Amino acid sequence: MAYFRRRMPFGLARPWTHREPERLPKQFGACVPGVFNWEANTPQPDFRYMPAVIKFLGYNPLPEATTPAEELVRHRTVLGLFQNEAAKRIGVDQSTLAKWERGEREVTGRFLGRVMRFLEQAATQSARARCAG
Repeated sequence: MAYFRRRMPFGLARPWTHREPERLPKQFGACVPGVFNWEANTPQPDFRYMPAVIKFLGYNPLPEATTPAEELVRHRTVLGLFQNEAAKRIGVDQSTLAKWERGEREVTGRFLGRVMRFLEQAATQSARARCAG
């Protein structure tokens, strides 16, 4: 729904018109039906598109994290990273990150600093998107 409201200042009509099918999706790197479905909330945008969605909206539409596991998932989503890509950035095995994200293990010891840097990077990118939006 927020996608509709953000479209109006850009002169993008609601609903789609035959003149604008390429304008908005190009900003996201998505296809016309994909953006149309996001606006209808069926389905939600794939996490790979979230950096562009956040930039476009000017805020992060994801729910706030309430646990460390949710925080890892949220920030990985903000960055638009697959789990294996995020694990590589943190410097851990993908299975370790998966356990952290599921809440099966807690981040401890030497990995805590790496995870904190990763979370700071995601927060910085999210803040930049809000300023640019």
